[in-house]
Amino acid sequence: MEEKYHPSPDSPTEIPFHPAHASYLKSLVTQAGARDPSHLIFGADRHKYKLNPPASPEQVRRFEEKHNLLLPEEYKFFLTQIGNGGAGPYYGLYSLEEAERYTEYLETTQTAAKQKDEEVPVPAFIDRRMTPEDWAVRMEELDNCSDDEYDSLMYKLCAGMLVIGTQGCTYDTVLMCRGSERGKIVYIDWNLEPGYGPFFTGMPFLYWYEMYFQEILQDHNLTSYGYLCLKSEEELVKDFCEMDKKTAVEDNRDFPPLNKEQLLSSLFRFKTAAAETIDFLAALKEPELDAMRTELLFRFDLHRGREVFEQLLSGSNPDAAICCARRLPEGEKCRYYQSMLQLLYRENITEKNRLLYFLHDCKCRRARDIIAFAMDNNNKEETKKTAVYVIGTCDDKMNYVRELSELMRGESYWLAHTALQAVFRSKCRKLDDTYLWMWEKYKTDRMMSANLKIAFQTNGISPQ
Repeated sequence: MEEKYHPSPDSPTEIPFHPAHASYLKSLVTQAGARDPSHLIFGADRHKYKLNPPASPEQVRRFEEKHNLLLPEEYKFFLTQIGNGGAGPYYGLYSLEEAERYTEYLETTQTAAKQKDEEVPVPAFIDRRMTPEDWAVRMEELDNCSDDEYDSLMYKLCAGMLVIGTQGCTYDTVLMCRGSERGKIVYIDWNLEPGYGPFFTGMPFLYWYEMYFQEILQDHNLTSYGYLCLKSEEELVKDFCEMDKKTAVEDNRDFPPLNKEQLLSSLFRFKTAAAETIDFLAALKEPELDAMRTELLFRFDLHRGREVFEQLLSGSNPDAAICCARRLPEGEKCRYYQSMLQLLYRENITEKNRLLYFLHDCKCRRARDIIAFAMDNNNKEETKKTAVYVIGTCDDKMNYVRELSELMRGESYWLAHTALQAVFRSKCRKLDDTYLWMWEKYKTDRMMSANLKIAFQTNGISPQ
């Protein structure tokens, strides 16, 4: 299959794989390093804007032969003309040797030979034809199979993929070498959750690589690089406004179709915004996007953001206000403490957990304001647990020893545990009997007993 080349508008040549383009990309890496000399951008302290020496064509050929894998031409150009790994998005790019080590189910001629009844090479499972239901079914199969079946299923799941870098934790960057995404970048979470499949960036390798450094040079936010559309601020707003005429926007650089939420979230790439964009966000009438637009306004124009936030908080969409409230600057949060506290006791508010974490952020928080919520059995256990956690961080928590003792003696293990953690480092002899009672009940429980031992030490108690 003939592969297309995808230069950016600023690329020096549109001739596929021209040496001038290799020089251009190397120059971008150098310029980005000069822009970030302290390596403050996420992952830069790992790769330090340094490229490894290029691989030889023979190294690449042997790798392809060993793994029954035809590498995309853009990637081979990078390996042989720019660098065998090194500087790149997130923690940088693996060398071929590292990619071989980190792609656990990378096919070899030996594993391919075992697939006697299967199509060889195994077709890519991670493909545009894969539906969310297909992914969920495969994850269920992996959960319920034997060890031998697991390996076989994983080889099929990973067919045609090469792990070329990591984003940290369980997230990796994958270059697809087969299927609809051949030559393009896919992000995968190895937790392999049924409801959270791979993310298709739609970006060909060289475009994905180049634009990362372009984003650095434009001083854009790189937190979610590859997940957000790389269009300009003006283009994103224009596309959003035209969405009522169609259900999705096709990006002109092979991105997947974008919906309104994706277009709006892509504005988070920018640290400032034009007055027209701020006016657009302030006037937007889409309740499901209220939290996101307000968070963007906090970033671009705090005064306008507060105006919209207060409108939401006072009645137009309080749940949306709760969802974005923690994005307020720390110095602004206490001014909304009382208003948010009132929402905690309103039955129609769904985002109680988020609300409690906002109260936790407020330096003016008081246990007396939250204790009634924590003791109300009509509230869900999970939100009560969060309330007890917040109480445990309040200066006046020891005024509510009776209530916390009641929770520590209650039927809910997790409420008892959270209440114990709220007080176990504070000296209070009124809790001696409760600690001893808990010891009899939980002394064989590793987590509870460890916390109780701290309480005993704090209060000079000797359990029998």
